Amino acid sequence: MVEIRIAGIQVLKEGTKEKNLQKVSRLAQEAARKEVDLICLPEKWNIKNGDPFKDSEDENGPSIRCLERIASENGVYVVGGSIWEKRGNKYYNTSRLFDRKGNCIGLHSKIHLYKFEKNFFTPGDRLEPCKTEFGSVGMTVCFDLAFPEVPRILTLKGADIIVNPAFVPSSGIENWHIYLKARALENRVPIVAVNAVSNERGDLWTGRSLIIGFKEGYESPSKLEITEASSNE
Repeated sequence: MVEIRIAGIQVLKEGTKEKNLQKVSRLAQEAARKEVDLICLPEKWNIKNGDPFKDSEDENGPSIRCLERIASENGVYVVGGSIWEKRGNKYYNTSRLFDRKGNCIGLHSKIHLYKFEKNFFTPGDRLEPCKTEFGSVGMTVCFDLAFPEVPRILTLKGADIIVNPAFVPSSGIENWHIYLKARALENRVPIVAVNAVSNERGDLWTGRSLIIGFKEGYESPSKLEITEASSNE
């Protein structure tokens, strides 16, 4: 895998979808000016609270169109966090990867649904890395990383980097960080994990996103190099 520049957009969510789309578009432009190659968003970045049946979109919905524009107008790869999607008569929590021209080149629907998600969503059933100009990207969503088999399968299939858009409340941050570090060490791959900042359902989401790489100068990737975002946007 070649050296790349990565930006995680740890967005402070607004009250409406329209405002969230506008904010993320603006933040992506700011990131692109720093000549990044890949932008990653959090899980469920486009809505605050929300109802999966009412707020899910099809592939022509405004959130996917927004992600296509972000990628094509800024010439960057975009991991579109995750959004609630409706395909046929089923609902999914899905992350999409867009290339520099805004084409969707891969998607991953969350496999390990968490708590209330099981009442609404159909779990994904595929784990396939997506090839890019800088290597293969293994896509996961939040709770998927709690299960070591997920990144193991992705790396065995050739993933050079793992992305983990997440929506983890403050009470779960420490465990999430443990999972991320463990998966990086187990599989010897960098991990990009991006969390949102929000106040929903009586709980706080405080970001603290991580980009985990490995320090140079070792015979094998063994010494973690971690960049952590603050508890703010």
